[in-house]
This record gives sequence, C-alpha cells and structure tokens, in this order.
Amino acid sequence: MRGYGRAAAEAAAIGIAAALAVFALFYWLAAASLHIDRAALARPVTAAFANGALDPAASWQHGNTEIGSHQYNDCLILFQAMDDRAPARLRAVSPLSVPIETDNSCAALQAFAAGQVAPPTRFYHQYLHGHTTLARWLVPQLGVAGLRGLYKLLASLLLLAGIGYALLGLARGPRVGEAGAWLAIFVVFARWYGLESFGQSLGHGPADLIILTFPLFLARGSASRPLGAGAVMIGAALFGALTMAFEFLTGGLPLGLALILGAVPLALSGGGGQGRALLGAVVAFVVAAGATMAAKLLMVVALFPAGALAAIEHQLLFRVGLEQAARRETAVGGREFVTHLWAGLEGLASGMHLLVLGSLLIALVAGGWGYRRLRAAGPAERFRASALAGSLLVPPLWLVLFWQHSAEHAWFMDRILTWDIAGGMALFALALRQPASE
Repeated sequence: MRGYGRAAAEAAAIGIAAALAVFALFYWLAAASLHIDRAALARPVTAAFANGALDPAASWQHGNTEIGSHQYNDCLILFQAMDDRAPARLRAVSPLSVPIETDNSCAALQAFAAGQVAPPTRFYHQYLHGHTTLARWLVPQLGVAGLRGLYKLLASLLLLAGIGYALLGLARGPRVGEAGAWLAIFVVFARWYGLESFGQSLGHGPADLIILTFPLFLARGSASRPLGAGAVMIGAALFGALTMAFEFLTGGLPLGLALILGAVPLALSGGGGQGRALLGAVVAFVVAAGATMAAKLLMVVALFPAGALAAIEHQLLFRVGLEQAARRETAVGGREFVTHLWAGLEGLASGMHLLVLGSLLIALVAGGWGYRRLRAAGPAERFRASALAGSLLVPPLWLVLFWQHSAEHAWFMDRILTWDIAGGMALFALALRQPASE
C-alpha cells in the first residue's frame, strides 16, 4: 500500500504543477488577447453573416455539417470575444456575454457587430474561458469559417493518425491485442462522436481536440513498447488541466475520466505496476482538473463581488437538479429524462437513432463477451478487462448525476456515450487473441 500512496502523492504533485502551468498560460493568452482591436473581430463576424457562415435566424441546427449543430455557442463565444465594454482586468478573467434573456445569440451578435445595439453587461459565469481566448486570437486571422475549418482539419488528422498507428501495430506486433483495441477506439470516435456536426464548433472543437489527442498520445507512445508510469502521469495531468481550461460542461470531464480508466492500461506493460500506474494517472487527471478549477474560482473571489461565487454555486445546484433557476425549465420525471436522452442520440450520428442504439447494444454485448473471456486469462489481461469494463460506467453515471443538465443538453451530452461503444469494442478486440480454452 505504501507504493500506492507514493504514486498518488507524486501524481498529485504533477497534477498541481500541470494545472498551474496551463492556467498561467491561458491567463496570459487571455490578458494579451484584450489588446486585439474590436474592429478586427467585428469585420470577420459581419462577413460571416454576409456569406452565410453564420445564420442570424437559427441558434441550433441539429445535424448541420456545414456550420455545425451548436451555432448558439458559436455566436455566444464570438460575442464574448468582441465585447470590450468592461474593465480589462475583469474581461481577462470572465468575458462579457449576451443577456441571459436572449434566446437567439446569433441575432444579438449580428446587431452588436454592426454597432446597432449595446445590451446590458453580464459576465459569463465568471470563469476564465479558453474558447473565447482562442476566438480573439484566431478569428481576425482566419475568419469564422476558417477557424471552423481548422478545428475540423485537426480533428481529422488526429483520428487518421490514430487509425494509422493502430494498423501499423497490427501489422508489426508484438502488441497485436492492444493495437486492435486502439483501432476500435479510433474508428468508433471517427464515426460515432458526431464530429461532422460538432467538430467545427467554436464551443466544442477545442475540447474535442483535447479528447482526441490523449488517446493518440497513448497509442503512439505504446506502438512498439509500453509507456512508463511517469510519462502516463504527466500526460494525464496535462489532459486534465487542458480539459478544465476548455470545459464548457460539454462532457470533457466524464469522457476524460473514462478514457483514463479504460485506455491507460492499454499503454502500460503487463507487469505488476499496472495498478499503481493507473492510480497515478487517475489522480493526476483529477487533481489537475480540480486545481485548474480552483485557480479559476480563486481569481473570481479576488476580482469579483462576493455574490459571484454564490452564483456559480447556484448554477451547480441547478445542473444536478437540486435548485430551480430563474427563467429556466428544469426537466422533471424519468420519462422526460429518457425522452431527451433518446432524442440526443442524434448527436452521435445525425438522424440515425437506431444505428446509434444498435451499435451501443452490440458493443456492450461484445464487450461483455470479451470481459468474460479475459477474466479467465492472466493477471495483466484481467486488470485491463476490469479497468475497461469499469470505465464504461462513467458516462451513464455522469448523465444521471447531472440529470438536469443531461436532459436540457442531451443533444450534445449524449456524445459521451461514444466511449461505451469504443470501450466495448476494445474489450472484444483484446479478447480475440485469448485462446478459447483459457
């Protein structure tokens, strides 16, 4: 047990260091981005409305593969990037936003970019916002459509690289089982994660890129030989800090934790240190994410009135369904919750609910077969099987815990169930090399 305690302490220290480094970087980027002229942001935004890259009449366009499903967040982030009415020291921490009463953020953005309206100032939940910072830097250079295209291109390249490394692993060996599992994971994310509808979103794109980078790091690093515990802890810590830097309650935390639990053992050796290494990765991820969040909250306490922290608390209570928020409808009852989750499956594959549900069920059945077969194998295989099987519980448990948020935003929150398809298929692939006699 002493070894586990030492691994946890080391991972916690790495997590805190990664959190401080990432937070300092993003705070510097946010503060430096305030020097960008508002006109440099307004011009490409106005041009985007003129050429159709932004639609002022629609906030949500489910299944849209041209400008994305979640245009509400795109316009919200662009509004925040452009609004320079608050003091710089506050805007560096929390961007201004459209009034909460505004249902159509794109119409408000179009009018604001043209200088026609100046809505009341409202800070957006008082936390450092990575998406807005990137938009300030990149929209003047690339335009709205160009930035969306960059996000989709990067996501495509990450997935292609992952598929390529997995195929090389299958061809070369000796880690054929792990390579098959990686191939299943990358192919599933390429098809079922809804990147054609969300990958170009200014709100989802950066977080999706972080999600896709971590398994590529694991797969690439373990293509020829297992990764060391230190490399895994550092990678997990950076993963946690960057996830929280871009966390928009879009599922990065539960999906990240599931990836840590299920994918890290695939990159480790089959020796006796698997448990300590996985514990270190989990602790590094959780501590890094928590420390990044704590840094955001401390900055809020230092710069904003006392009521700001209470407002954040009310938001959290609302998201778990323990408190009713003003002017918002809270999902009530299991029937509505299930109905919303069913409708949200379209986020995984637009207009193909049956394909998503069928794929999820097949993956779980195949994963169950693989888990049962691997339970009769050696200690290393049993450990990987248990970790993968346990990771499949994280997405559904998160959806239930944050049930109000899940129901209201199921059309993009359901995407975290992609891991249940990927993990089930990975379990199946791992078990294929296991002799039936065992």
